[in-house]
Amino acid sequence: MKLNVMVVDDETPICEWLIYCVRRSSEEHEIHSAPNGEEAFALIQEYKPDVVFTDIRMPGMDGLELMRRVLEIYPFTVFAILTNYAEFSYAKQALSLGAREYFLKSELRASDIENFLSLVEKSKETITANKQQDVLPSGCIDLYNFYRDQEQPGYAESFWAKQGMDENVPYMMLCVPGGKSQEDWRRLVRLAQELRERSDEPMYAAVASEKEHEYIVLQTNGALRDQVQKMIGLLGASGGVGVSTAARLRQETPRTLRESACALSALFFDPSGETVYYEKLACRAALDREELRRQKREILGLLARRQYDETQKDLTAWFADMARPSAEDVTWGIDYSRRLVLAVEERYYHEVDKPPQEMAIQTSLAQCRDRCLDLIRRLKSLHGGRCSPSIETALKYIHQHYQESISMVGVAKLVYRSPEYFSRQFKEEVGENFSVYLTLYRLDRAKELLLQTDLRVNEIAERVGYTTPGYFSRLYKKYKGVTPEQERGSKM
Repeated sequence: MKLNVMVVDDETPICEWLIYCVRRSSEEHEIHSAPNGEEAFALIQEYKPDVVFTDIRMPGMDGLELMRRVLEIYPFTVFAILTNYAEFSYAKQALSLGAREYFLKSELRASDIENFLSLVEKSKETITANKQQDVLPSGCIDLYNFYRDQEQPGYAESFWAKQGMDENVPYMMLCVPGGKSQEDWRRLVRLAQELRERSDEPMYAAVASEKEHEYIVLQTNGALRDQVQKMIGLLGASGGVGVSTAARLRQETPRTLRESACALSALFFDPSGETVYYEKLACRAALDREELRRQKREILGLLARRQYDETQKDLTAWFADMARPSAEDVTWGIDYSRRLVLAVEERYYHEVDKPPQEMAIQTSLAQCRDRCLDLIRRLKSLHGGRCSPSIETALKYIHQHYQESISMVGVAKLVYRSPEYFSRQFKEEVGENFSVYLTLYRLDRAKELLLQTDLRVNEIAERVGYTTPGYFSRLYKKYKGVTPEQERGSKM
């Protein structure tokens, strides 16, 4: 079966190699390529590929952001992630976003690509062969064609008209977690039929399916919200329900699908709830994303400096601030919460242990918070909590006087230690030698100024203790991997 395939990579040899592998798999496959996320996103909207191979690390929009944005509008797209980096965090984040496969470039073989495409082909062939008029054997409406062609004028209206949905009759969309088997789908169809048969008023009730979610559309001129409540009761403990606002026109179905899926996702922030109504999310104030980004940077700075009590306090407050997202913040909030977990995990595994083979993905805000706090407690226990009084005094002095000229000899004298003894003690308790710790602390403060102020680079250098801007820039590039100017232009 012919597949439409997109290859996204800024390394030309890798891109050409993948195109060769795809063509070797089948000459029928249609192939497109792009060197970065922005171009790929535009081409994906034009060609709507079945499969996307994308690098993780690319300038501008990276592969993870590309995948997140594409799956919001084309949830049937199959993603395979490519990277040169073996760190567990990249794989974990890709899988949490819905990637089907994860390939390391250094281990990539033509046979791996062929086998992967073969599995995608077989899955598509099975679904195509078994459905009639976009209805699967289970009775579920398959939304593949709907998502592919919904932007065409009049398509949404004609699609749902063929499924028996009336025009200008109120309806609402319910969203539940995706079924894992034909029996799960048949159960939903039976429940929709049962509700329809019990209704005293004429009612349309149907079940629709996409990769991650199942949808139940209920339409009636009668008491629509009462029917929604009855359906929720029939579903029972199904893993939660998201409910859209009401609509009347068939062409509004894309909106109601998005709303109900968003409402279901909001259970990430309060899994104790069972039903979330989109209209309640829409009434909430927006999260202060810039402030949350700033707080995250500060938390990671505290963690890097092993100020564990302060890290735990600020981290707990950060998750509390994240707990009530607006409708527009739900997807961003889930992604950013998991990114904080990844950052804490990376710090932990850098200092303590190798990452595990199995990568647990947090499914709630509380799990994210508890995972971070647990790792910080382990780090605190490992490093014996706070440092000795003399090193605590030295650290406090650095934190208060980093803008000034500081020497190890001077600080050693301050705490009544010989420079040799103080140097060994500092390295043992803090984990970095004195000069490296001082440099990292200054550069962390410089990064905050670069991202939060409009001060010139030479002014920032002076504020963090460097009298020579060129030397400051070289240090920044050495330890941060980017120049101060590049840091200021970056986006979190």
